[in-house]
Amino acid sequence: MKRIKTQLAILMLGLSAFLLSCSDFLDQENPSVVSVDTYWNNKEEAEAMLAGCYNVLQQQGLYYNYYNSCDPRALDGFGTTDGNSGWWFWSPAEMALSWGNQSPSHELVDVVWKACYKGIARCNEVIYYVPQMGEEKITQADADRILGEAKFLRAFYYNYLTSLFRDVPLSKEPTLTGYIPISSKADIVDFITQELKGVAESDVLPVTVAAEERGRATKGAAWALLCRIYLYNEKWIEAAEAAKEVMTLGYELENDYLTLFSEAGNTSKEVIFSVRFSATADGTDNQMRGFLSTRNNEDFFTPIVVNQNLMDEYYDINGNSIAESSYSTDELKEAENRDPRWRYNFVFKKADDGGITGYINKYQDYTVTEKNADNQDYYVIRYADVLLMRAEALAMVNSSGNKTEIEGLINQIRDRVSVGMPHVTDAEITNAGGLLNVIKHERRVELAFEGHRYFDLRRWGEYNKLTEYNYIGETKSHVWPIPQGELDNNKSLVQAAEWGGK
Repeated sequence: MKRIKTQLAILMLGLSAFLLSCSDFLDQENPSVVSVDTYWNNKEEAEAMLAGCYNVLQQQGLYYNYYNSCDPRALDGFGTTDGNSGWWFWSPAEMALSWGNQSPSHELVDVVWKACYKGIARCNEVIYYVPQMGEEKITQADADRILGEAKFLRAFYYNYLTSLFRDVPLSKEPTLTGYIPISSKADIVDFITQELKGVAESDVLPVTVAAEERGRATKGAAWALLCRIYLYNEKWIEAAEAAKEVMTLGYELENDYLTLFSEAGNTSKEVIFSVRFSATADGTDNQMRGFLSTRNNEDFFTPIVVNQNLMDEYYDINGNSIAESSYSTDELKEAENRDPRWRYNFVFKKADDGGITGYINKYQDYTVTEKNADNQDYYVIRYADVLLMRAEALAMVNSSGNKTEIEGLINQIRDRVSVGMPHVTDAEITNAGGLLNVIKHERRVELAFEGHRYFDLRRWGEYNKLTEYNYIGETKSHVWPIPQGELDNNKSLVQAAEWGGK
């Protein structure tokens, strides 16, 4: 278990009474029976309800316990993809994706589905009731900002759902019944991109927020999420343009890669959207945790083994792949001979036979002296990701025509003072099998353990890499099954064809 620092600073300012009633209200079977006159009376109440929308991000099924697991099986199967660089490794998942034993009755699909729809239901309440409050209860500027944030979050939850389950029910407002029919992924994507673009193009969200309000959606976060949704749905031109908008808003790459993944990095100009966590929210119980285990005993690493496949993805210090490197096998086991991100992301333990075992080192804050006392945020979108998303979108439009810019975007990331890797060369492109593969490489080594790999492989159609064993077969890997409990409760739902539906 863990102690979570709420996403909004307002929840840390004496609103516990609001939050208790807010939670009860949002979790009841029919929240729509609560009218605007009985609860939505001022800005503070509207903000508390919005906080409930953010709070879902910290639940199981989304970013809860991203690294930490009470299940010892995770020691052998951390992650869900080739190289164990994926996510969903907490105990209720029972290694569903890593072992390929997913099914409509599996707890994993159920908790993800429920978490996303809880977030959507809460966003629908805010979007429905805030406009009814009137300026005597809330200023137009405050109302517009709250609505913009709720629409951002609703788009986030729907993108998560459609990226996994494909066709799902589309709910746009509070409902008296849960019996909502399936909508096509295309229709949902069209709805959320139009709505989110309206938010991004307006001035309802600020460009920046104060440090104590970090984690709230900004204009940059709206454009960055829009870029991600476009990219996930092969809208290359739109994705490239959305990324370009982000690039005008003052974000910067953090020079020190280790600092970025520490408490000091929470306020870095590289962070575009994050989920706030704290292991010391009340300052009393260091057995409570943030989203990860701080370290194993007195060492700074998460005690979960990383596969050789991922470790071998990192080039040598001269920018050559392991296959092309002039270094010997033993020399390549030394951190000084590898891409510096190799040692930033991994901790290595050498065995007597000369082999090495890699463990996760990302997000380990070496300035924290007390075990399990980290107050780090989880970065959902950061600037390096946006640069690589634009690079990928441009490559998909016309890789040869955009070659110079694409290489420049990758080189920006390699030029971090703490990284300093060689720029992209024609030889690298040839050896990788094309410029797109160079981008894929850079995404993997730069964004390891940040929750992108599983989605990347799915949208690239590389289904054979989704699990270690892939028992469910490639066809079923294309889409997640709708949870059996949802099918039993809502007869208007139709299971995906890959899972036996019509």
